[in-house]
Amino acid sequence: MTAVVRTACTFQFVQVVVPALVALAVVAFTHLFSVHRDRENKRREQRIGYLVSVFRSLSKANHHPQLHEIADEREQAVVDIQLFGTPEQVRLAREFATDLAAKQEADMDTLLNELRDSLRRELGRKPVEGNVVWLKVRKRNNKWWSNVRNRVARKDSGRTEV
Repeated sequence: MTAVVRTACTFQFVQVVVPALVALAVVAFTHLFSVHRDRENKRREQRIGYLVSVFRSLSKANHHPQLHEIADEREQAVVDIQLFGTPEQVRLAREFATDLAAKQEADMDTLLNELRDSLRRELGRKPVEGNVVWLKVRKRNNKWWSNVRNRVARKDSGRTEV
């Protein structure tokens, strides 16, 4: 009779412990998965935030009449691309920086288009064709004027050329 009682106790023990261990394992795996997912989402949000900031900084440089006044923002944008950008974006940022230093001018369209397309993919948006279009609004002789331009950054004059 002792063997029967012992077997019954063992069976009850197994009935309680095995489901408890399975539940603990499920909770542990769910937690690990959630931590990993949250970490990846945070990285994605941070990367998107930096690249939006870079896009805006380069956009501002594209419109600014005196580029030397916003040189720090432009320099930081190139650094941020090298930290958070894709290999293609890093290559384009290096090309932009090298051209600006060597030729005193650089085309930003390729880099800005790549940033725009990458950000649109990250945000689940459909791709768009063509270069980024820049709207410039200014006041001249007490009248408001606006135009659309594509520009090239120039270093020597501190201006942006059409």
